[in-house]
Amino acid sequence: MIRCWFYSIMAVMCFSAVAQVDLLGPDSMPFETQQTEGAEHSVLQQASAASGQELAVGERLLSRLSSLASTKQRTTLVSDSADYRLYYPQLQQSIYHFHPESLWYDYPQARNARDQLQWLLLEFSLAGGPKQLDYWLEQINAIDSEQAQWEGLFTDAFLGVLAFYQQLQTLDYAQSMALNEIGKLGIPLVLDELWLVRLNRGQIYQYLADLRGELNIERLQYRQQILYWLHVRQQRQLNQDIVAGRLIRLGDEDPRLPTIRLRLSEFDPSKQFSAPQSLVMDQQTEQAIKHFQQLHGLKTDGIVGKETLYWLNYKPLQRAKMLARNLLRKQLFTRFVMNTEQQRIIVNLPAYQMTYQAQGVDVFQSRVVVGRASRATPLLVSEISSVVVNPYWNVPRTIVRKDIVPMLRRDPSYVERKGFELFDYQGQAVSAEQVDWPLLKDTGYFPYRMRQRPGPGNALGAYKFHFDNQYAVYLHDTSSPELFTETERAFSSGCIRVEAADFLAETLLEQAGYSHAYKQSLLAKQQHKWLPLRHKVPVYMVYFTSWFDHSGGLHYRKDIYNFSNEKKV
Repeated sequence: MIRCWFYSIMAVMCFSAVAQVDLLGPDSMPFETQQTEGAEHSVLQQASAASGQELAVGERLLSRLSSLASTKQRTTLVSDSADYRLYYPQLQQSIYHFHPESLWYDYPQARNARDQLQWLLLEFSLAGGPKQLDYWLEQINAIDSEQAQWEGLFTDAFLGVLAFYQQLQTLDYAQSMALNEIGKLGIPLVLDELWLVRLNRGQIYQYLADLRGELNIERLQYRQQILYWLHVRQQRQLNQDIVAGRLIRLGDEDPRLPTIRLRLSEFDPSKQFSAPQSLVMDQQTEQAIKHFQQLHGLKTDGIVGKETLYWLNYKPLQRAKMLARNLLRKQLFTRFVMNTEQQRIIVNLPAYQMTYQAQGVDVFQSRVVVGRASRATPLLVSEISSVVVNPYWNVPRTIVRKDIVPMLRRDPSYVERKGFELFDYQGQAVSAEQVDWPLLKDTGYFPYRMRQRPGPGNALGAYKFHFDNQYAVYLHDTSSPELFTETERAFSSGCIRVEAADFLAETLLEQAGYSHAYKQSLLAKQQHKWLPLRHKVPVYMVYFTSWFDHSGGLHYRKDIYNFSNEKKV
């Protein structure tokens, strides 16, 4: 019964999302660019109605599914409201003093307010928030929420969500992207008397909606997928991992293929295999594997290997948590977006991708190489102020110590061959012949600064895109373009190598008034030159491990810096 009911709800939610997507027009442009003023108002009304339909129907699924966020039921749940111990007893007394009427029952939007509260508890709990939020969600799921005696429970949960949201607003940009410490946030709450006086039960739903953020198409899609994977978690019969083994190619026979097809059907319910129990890899299965690989950033070769098995074995609850975490990241990200920008650069580290946007539209994208886990690219916001043509590379001390000194111990000629220059700490140039290399080999002591001259072998390539930051990282070209062919590209020491560096430089320099001929002459002469931009370009290092593309495809990527610190469940 629950399963049939679930799919009827999903159909309503899918219709809601699809109806809004179609309104965007063939080019998926914002509808204010596609419609006249009168038509725009009509479109907004339709979108609002579709959103309301999702809220009124889809949210109530939560009360039919129990223990969604946890791996096991808590033993502290109570069945009688008299046994529930208030978490915020003094605040509850104050609220009752000013508002003796019920905040959660006996008025037109009461049910929607309770549903909205459940949504926020679910999203925050799955995203990794404090365990108390998880408890409230389980407790609410375990009761008959229509019984008014649970007023104190809902008020407690509401205050807890408010407290957690306030804590989220204190996070800096890097913390908002990583979200690796939000489970440790406390939920103390101090409210002034004016807030308590103004609290109005008729505004509870809107208050929660404001905490939730804009109910746009993307959020609807995320909510739909979160519910779907929680449902798969409950319905999955074979939860064991598909065992590792030999590669499976087209035409191969393998006993794991029926389970592989089952997992592929879970990932894409529209996929119906003609021979689901076959032990032979057929073309239909190969095509499904390729699509699965494409949405997970893998090599789309249709071969089932280690990385494909990793994602086939990724648990439904893990996917739901990943989606909730990224939904929260996207909501927090809006706090840091500069309102006046006409263009911006977004580097999504787990996707190994840079996107250049102008007027809110993606202009071009480029593959990038980012920092490896031991030297992670920092999560930051800054502004590109200059393009450096034929840059010098001032080698960071960490790289000198960990990478270059070991090479010099083996081969002192490395300095000259790679075009490095040495300077003492007074800034005086030091020739390689002056260095006591045997002493260096014995002690590892290296009292010099190093930089690499511009040229074909320079590690930064032909361009460096400078933006102020405390980590001394930047975007740059590279002399090792072969790394862009790899599917996982976490190889650098923190800086970001851009495959389309020449195109990015051309774009930024043209806007700043520098001609193509001038840029080419600098390159030909290998002349080192800092070229300031007329207008700084915001750059964001983001950390989205899931996202929807323009066609509605949902992509997943590995948590390359292990911010979730999550074990398989």
